[in-house]
Amino acid sequence: MKQHISLALLLFICVMSYGQELKCKEFKTGTFIIPATDVVPVSTLKRSETSQFESISKDDFMVLDIEWIDDCNYILKTNVEKTPAKRITDIDKAIDKNGGLRVEMLRTVNDTLFFRAKATFNGKEYPIDGYQIKVSDDY
Repeated sequence: MKQHISLALLLFICVMSYGQELKCKEFKTGTFIIPATDVVPVSTLKRSETSQFESISKDDFMVLDIEWIDDCNYILKTNVEKTPAKRITDIDKAIDKNGGLRVEMLRTVNDTLFFRAKATFNGKEYPIDGYQIKVSDDY
């Protein structure tokens, strides 16, 4: 019996000491880089408390409004007044119509935020996992 209690206590201590504290507040604002993938080129994000500016190049950008649910979860919707009309796709419109892109901060490691974004359109949910590297506190 003593061994079971000791083992349970040791397991509990290990789990608690390896549990990672999410530092979402440190990633709410600033300038970030999303590295390129085989599908998407490198992107730069500039996020304030209320909006996010995403750019691939000087002429290819979007402005998104942010609705914070809590420190680690937010919703992005296209700001149609500040984003060039040619940049807004039918998919962007459908995502916005179905509640926006819901982003959940999953894990933080040093200057890197790992996230899951979920978009719903045509009645189906599409999750996208990725990460952002914080390069500056400035917006």
